[in-house]
Amino acid sequence: MKTSLKRRDWGMLITGVVIALAIFGIGRFIYLNQTPLRPQADHVTAYWIPPTVRHWDKQINANAKKYKVDPTYIAIIMTMESGGDPKAHSPAGAEGLMQITAPTAKDIASKYLKKPVSHYDLKNPDTNVEFGVALLAKLRDTFGTAQQGPSWNETAELVAAGYNGGPLASNHLEVGKGLHDPQTVIYSRDAFNMWRERVSKDSPTFDRWKERGGQLLLDAAKKNQ
Repeated sequence: MKTSLKRRDWGMLITGVVIALAIFGIGRFIYLNQTPLRPQADHVTAYWIPPTVRHWDKQINANAKKYKVDPTYIAIIMTMESGGDPKAHSPAGAEGLMQITAPTAKDIASKYLKKPVSHYDLKNPDTNVEFGVALLAKLRDTFGTAQQGPSWNETAELVAAGYNGGPLASNHLEVGKGLHDPQTVIYSRDAFNMWRERVSKDSPTFDRWKERGGQLLLDAAKKNQ
């Protein structure tokens, strides 16, 4: 009788463990695939994204689907990078809508694109947007972890830090070393706050960004579209 009870108890224990692991696995799969930096919609949903950026909805939405990055987040990054100006060029040599530099483009072309390429034109809007989104996806996959739940808002900040200051900036921010470059600090926090404000009819962070010089980018974009 005792042996029978022990076998039954062990059977129930094993069954319970298997069920628990299955539930955990399913839950983790759902959790990891519901990060807001993965598409929650097939289009940009924030009301306050400027028209000069919405002009590129086709490219944004197509690459959002291709690389599984939320289109609104892509629009936020494009807003801060160029304001939607396809001819934007920075003193550091960054080009186009997503402000990609030549060294970064080389890595993206060979490592991060769905189909690696050896020849490309960063001044082509289609190419520029895909390169930028591929980089966002790489940063999201590198620095987005379940430890940042349940909202995943922290991922938005880490990805933005890496996009502006390189992967090392994301790493320093993630492990608590902080950021020393004021530009990257402001950029990553703006991206973080704009992302949080994506569900609102307006964005105080976007308004402050315009006041600090962003409006100049938007004005230039109007002329070059």
